[in-house]
Amino acid sequence: MKVFAVLMVASLMGFNGYGQARSGFDWSAFEHIAIQDHGRIKPFDTFARESLQLVSGSQSWHGMPAIECLAGWIFAYDKEWAQEKFIRIDYPELKKKLGLVDSDKYFSPSELRSQAPRLESLLREIARKERLKEGLSELENRAIRVQNQLGLLDAIASGRAIAILPNPKGADWVAIGLLDQHNSPFPSEKVTALFGHLGALSSRFAAMDANGWQKAALDFSGILRELGGPGYPSYKNLHREVHYNGMRPFRWSWIFYGIAFLLFVLSFVIGSSYSQYAGMVAIVVGFVLHSYGFILRCVVSGRPPVTNMYESVIWVAWGAVLFAFMLYIKYRKGVLLAASSVFAVVGLILADNLPSVLDPSLHPLEPVLRSNFWLAVHVLTITSSYAAFGLSLVLGNVVLGNYLFKPHQTNSISQLTLYMYRAEQIGVILLAAGTILGGVWADYSWGRFWGWDPKEVWALIALLVYLAVLHGRFAGWLKGFGFVTATVLCFLAVLMAWYGVNFVLGVGLHAYGFGTGGLPWIVGYIVLQIGFIGAAYLRHAGSFKSL
Repeated sequence: MKVFAVLMVASLMGFNGYGQARSGFDWSAFEHIAIQDHGRIKPFDTFARESLQLVSGSQSWHGMPAIECLAGWIFAYDKEWAQEKFIRIDYPELKKKLGLVDSDKYFSPSELRSQAPRLESLLREIARKERLKEGLSELENRAIRVQNQLGLLDAIASGRAIAILPNPKGADWVAIGLLDQHNSPFPSEKVTALFGHLGALSSRFAAMDANGWQKAALDFSGILRELGGPGYPSYKNLHREVHYNGMRPFRWSWIFYGIAFLLFVLSFVIGSSYSQYAGMVAIVVGFVLHSYGFILRCVVSGRPPVTNMYESVIWVAWGAVLFAFMLYIKYRKGVLLAASSVFAVVGLILADNLPSVLDPSLHPLEPVLRSNFWLAVHVLTITSSYAAFGLSLVLGNVVLGNYLFKPHQTNSISQLTLYMYRAEQIGVILLAAGTILGGVWADYSWGRFWGWDPKEVWALIALLVYLAVLHGRFAGWLKGFGFVTATVLCFLAVLMAWYGVNFVLGVGLHAYGFGTGGLPWIVGYIVLQIGFIGAAYLRHAGSFKSL
């Protein structure tokens, strides 16, 4: 008999339906429990953060960490969370379709359950379209997300998603909610002890007994390790990922990059060498934290961190700073580091604050990516070229700013244009190499060197437009303002190859990188960029006529 639900009965006493914080509870033993989720073994801490992120849009809720919220969903869902408004729905059209209050962002499970017929009607239409292989609207994609949010909550509350028992008879771990006490692959006495400790966890959680909870959590964790045997993940490996989750290295990176940028600007304004030295210290600290985050992520995942848009964004931000350091060694100009810090801050802030668009979760590799050699060589080379182009983009905008506000400082404009040109050259070399290596990988994986896949086509287009601009400069067709403007506009081809193919077109063999969302941000950038170019052009043309 499956007894998980029976063990939760004690938690239903004193029903109020609202989440409650547990003061003084130690969650460390609970967060280091291993769980299998989406094909990967991870600590409970990671599972909790990802689950709360999907449901509420954040990794904490009213000061409660994700692990505490998850414990509440397991042990006190009906008692404390049924009436809590924590399920985030942003899309106005969907809220209207479901009969929800448009001004609200968060809704309780009971509210959404009351609108189940409307949601089910939407889901039936979605299922019909999927059978006919028709495209889905934004409304329908958002409805699927709500279904996933509610489904995950149900699976956690019932224990069906809590796969914490390594199966000695197969690769798939056993979910605690599906474990039969009298018919399981484990010794019956161990299963009895397991449920005893689980019952103790439930009662201690309901009683808000911090000391009793800690003892029960340690006992529960210990018997899981006994049942898991020698194949159970070590505490050290689990803690490494818990440390990565808690440290948030990429958030600290952009904070230090931002400080560096402000210090560099101050040094340019007041001419202080001390401010520039302080800025260099700050950007080095940011870069070290950035690098440390990459190392942790690589060790935890066992692969290079470039398999989705989130990982490519943080890699490209890192590469832009690296190339700025390389150019700084040659030219000794702080503007190079300041420009790279701007690009890194923007990229890392977007990665840190748009999890629904840039998913930070670690996932197993798609089959086509399981050659770490090609993953490292091809993908890192391509995305490194984006980093160099990103640096040239920011430097190009600095040059445009000079044309707009200081058009007569021709020496400064000439120097900045040279730095932009060097960064562009680095990008072209890397993109050309990466495109060729991609063809070699395609031949290895798919049996053909080139197949006009959208990702391949747009990588080639980006390479050709940058080559055209470099050739135009070499031949004398593009000079001064024209060369700078063309370089800045070329980055739109990079955006299409990097973002547009996967998030707008959504077709091709590179399906492992597909996603949705973020288009308003891209459109906003394009509008602002073209507007800035237009303003600089008008100023440049006026200054040219006055000479």
